[in-house]
Amino acid sequence: MVGALADWFAVVALFKHPLGLRVIPHTAIIANNKSRIAKALSNFVVSNFFTPEIIKAKLDKVSISKTISDYVEKNREMIVKAIVVRLPFLADSFINDEKIGNFIKAQLYTKAEEISLYPLLGKSLTPLVESGYHKPLVKGLLNATYKFINDNKDKTILVLGGINKTLALPFIGDLVYRKILEFLIRQIEEIDTNDEAEINKLLMSVIPKLIDDMKNSQELIEKGEILKGQILNSDIYTKVVNMLTEVTVAYKNSYFENEAKLTEKVSALIDMIAVGINNNDTLRETIDNSVIGGIESIVSQYGDRIGSLIYDTMEGWETKDMVDKLEVQVGADLQYIRINGTVIGGLAGLVIHLLSQLF
Repeated sequence: MVGALADWFAVVALFKHPLGLRVIPHTAIIANNKSRIAKALSNFVVSNFFTPEIIKAKLDKVSISKTISDYVEKNREMIVKAIVVRLPFLADSFINDEKIGNFIKAQLYTKAEEISLYPLLGKSLTPLVESGYHKPLVKGLLNATYKFINDNKDKTILVLGGINKTLALPFIGDLVYRKILEFLIRQIEEIDTNDEAEINKLLMSVIPKLIDDMKNSQELIEKGEILKGQILNSDIYTKVVNMLTEVTVAYKNSYFENEAKLTEKVSALIDMIAVGINNNDTLRETIDNSVIGGIESIVSQYGDRIGSLIYDTMEGWETKDMVDKLEVQVGADLQYIRINGTVIGGLAGLVIHLLSQLF
C-alpha cells in the first residue's frame, strides 16, 4: 500500500497537485515548467535532428540520384499517367487562353518599344544587300511596275504629260512609253546576271546611303518611331497579334487534348531522365551534391525556425490542454507504473515481514 501510494503521488505530481494541495512543493511539474519543457524539447529536436552535419552524414549514405532513378523506373507507368492526367489542368492554370494572349501582346509590345524601327531595318538590310538577296524583291517590284505600265498605257502617258507636256505628244509619248517598257524588261533580265546594269548601279549607289541614314540619321530614326507607333496602333497589327494568339492557343489545346501524343512525349521524357541519370556518373554526382548542398543550406537557414515553431506552438497551448495531451499519451503507462509500485511495495513489505519473523 505504501508503494502504491508513493507511485500514485509521484505520477499525479508530474501533472497536477495531488489532492489539489498547492502547498506541496515540486508538484504539477509539467504545468509549472511549460516554457522550460518547450524550450528544452525544441533545442533537443534541433540539435539532434536539424543540424547540417547530421543531415549531411545521413544523406551521404544514400545515393539520392540512384534512389530517384530506381523509383522512376519501377513506377514509370504510374508517374506517366499521373503527369498526363494533371498536366492539362496545371497548364491551364498557369497558361490559360487569356494569359497566353496577354503574354504575347505584352511581349510583342515590350520588344517593339525597346527597339528602334529604322536602325533595326538598316542592320537587317546590310547582310541582305551584301549577299544579293535584295534582287528578287527589286525584280518583283520591276515586274509589277512593268505589268502596270503595260496594262495602263493611257494613264502612263498622262503621268508623263504631267512631268512635261512634250512627253504626252502622240509620237513622242508612244516612243517614251515603249522606251520605258524596254528599259524595265532589260533591267528585269539583267538584274541577276549583270552587276553593271543600270538598276544594279542605281541600287548600289542608293541603298548603302539609305541604310546608313536608317542607322544614324536622327531625323529619319524619329520618323521611324512615328511609323512604328502607327503600326502598333493599327488594326492590321491587332489582327496579326490576335491571329498569332489564336494559333498558339489552338496548338496548346490540341497538344494537351491528344492524350496519346501527350503520353508518348511524357514517357520519352521520363525515360530520358532515368537513362541520363543511370549512364552519367558526373550527372549523378552533381545531383547528389546539389540536393545535399541544398538541404544543408535550408537546414542552416531554417533549423532554428523549426525550434522556434516547436517552442511557440507549445508555449501557445493552454497549460491544462498541454497537461491533458501529455497525460493521454502516456495514460496506459502511468497505470502500469502504479501497478508496478503496488507490486514492488507489496513484495518489499513481504520481505520485511519475513525477515521480522525469522530474526
